[in-house]
Amino acid sequence: MASIPLRSFVKGMCWEFIGLILTFIAVYLVYGNLSLSIQFSVGLTIIKIGFYFAHERVWKKIRWGKYHIVKGKMIFEDADRNKEKVKRKNI
Repeated sequence: MASIPLRSFVKGMCWEFIGLILTFIAVYLVYGNLSLSIQFSVGLTIIKIGFYFAHERVWKKIRWGKYHIVKGKMIFEDADRNKEKVKRKNI
């Protein structure tokens, strides 16, 4: 269930490569300038990879929606925290 920061970085690189190609095509179609298209696409991709990496690392720390399978049953990571909240309310 755990992941290392490199995984988030590689995921970001793969996704942004697709974005780089699409951005390049769009800028080239609008401006018709190869050099501008390359500069804009590469610059935007670098910025977006940084934001995607940060986004992935933040979501990695959020327990909501994560689960493990133990003996055929789904155990949600935040279940213990929810039980503690219920216990506190019942006291």
